[in-house]
Amino acid sequence: MSDIVEEIREAYRTVGITLDQPAAYGTYYRLLCTACGRMVGNVGDRLLPGMARDLVESQFELYAAGLMGCACGHQREVTRGLDGERWRQSQELSEGLGGGARS
Repeated sequence: MSDIVEEIREAYRTVGITLDQPAAYGTYYRLLCTACGRMVGNVGDRLLPGMARDLVESQFELYAAGLMGCACGHQREVTRGLDGERWRQSQELSEGLGGGARS
């Protein structure tokens, strides 16, 4: 397995998402909720070093607010454990916009 695929796998693991086997020609991978196995997206392996980590980090508020990730709420709970204060701020922002899932 290539270094970039391992980097992608680790980046998504931090928010409760599992990188599945290649879905198309070895360049796209399905993203699965670690808790329930539901598919939550795809990612390609044509990223530069550091991009996967930066991408997932920049989407923290979306996962925390329930606007990205699985409907089961696993990513919301995982992000709460990663950074409680940032998670709380994401909830307030989401509620102010009238969106997001409720726990």
